[in-house]
Amino acid sequence: MKTHSFPSQNFTRRQVLFAASASAGALAWPMARAQDVYPSKPIKMVHAFAAGSGTDNTGRVLADRLSQRLGQPVVVENKPGANMILGSEYAAKQPADGYTMIMVTLDNLGINPSLYRNPGYSTKDFDPLTLVGFLPLVLMSSSGFRYNNLQELRAAAAASKQPFSFGTWGVGSVAHMYGELIKAETGIPFNFIPFQGASPATNATLGGHVDLTLASAFTSATHVKAGNAKALAIGGTARAADLPRIATFAEQGFPNVGAVQWHGVAVRAGGKREIVDKLYATLRNVLQEPATQEKILKTGYTAIDARPPAAFASFIDAEAQKWERIVKASGVTAER
Repeated sequence: MKTHSFPSQNFTRRQVLFAASASAGALAWPMARAQDVYPSKPIKMVHAFAAGSGTDNTGRVLADRLSQRLGQPVVVENKPGANMILGSEYAAKQPADGYTMIMVTLDNLGINPSLYRNPGYSTKDFDPLTLVGFLPLVLMSSSGFRYNNLQELRAAAAASKQPFSFGTWGVGSVAHMYGELIKAETGIPFNFIPFQGASPATNATLGGHVDLTLASAFTSATHVKAGNAKALAIGGTARAADLPRIATFAEQGFPNVGAVQWHGVAVRAGGKREIVDKLYATLRNVLQEPATQEKILKTGYTAIDARPPAAFASFIDAEAQKWERIVKASGVTAER
């Protein structure tokens, strides 16, 4: 009978460990590749303002559509407080891995870096993704206020030598700093009175407790149509469809006032460039959806912008430089 010889089965310990390691590596490789695909876990979108505001609602529309397009939840985290400083500082301290986005505005990236001695973050902590759009602001009074436009305000102030009371959303807020700019450009004297947010300032104005405030065009139009408020001037480059009779600051002779709020989206800086590109491309597609545009425009935006990251970065740099000059000229400073 013919016999056969077989290789020895006496494997060494090193051979056994090598084989086990190779097998484990082969199994782990697909898992590692899966984790490399962005996004592979939920993304958070920081809102450095309270829930329920118009900006919050806009961000939630974007977060919902991004979740559907990216295949991972985009979870909104509201971190309000101190003119958006608390939420912005929180976002700036998150890992630079592409999993922390933030809604950015004139407040936290345009004004705060110059207004506060130590805001706890800077524009360099964020990579801009895209500008969503602009919201014009309205110089508003109660319906019983005697004056109707900037010229009448100037004439009354010159005659009485008394300042008008001006309700702001807090020291250093957009309303306060635009109020400082309006005062500097028009020569109309204001006595600024800070409130804990836009709604209290608006309510105080509607009740006649303060003379003037700045409110969004959407808010102002609602109160004007109800007969509770009077609009004296509107920001932006064109009149609002909801307030067609109200002349812009530029039309009334003050083109440098502007008086617009802007909102955009950024991601924690330091992540991979391809992540920034992917997030921007997805946001651009979301902002081009008719249904998304309809929802956002209802909150008071004049148009959807969706400019690319480099252009948005240049815009933020220009805004920061502009407001640095305005803050310095006003002499306003704020502490955390």
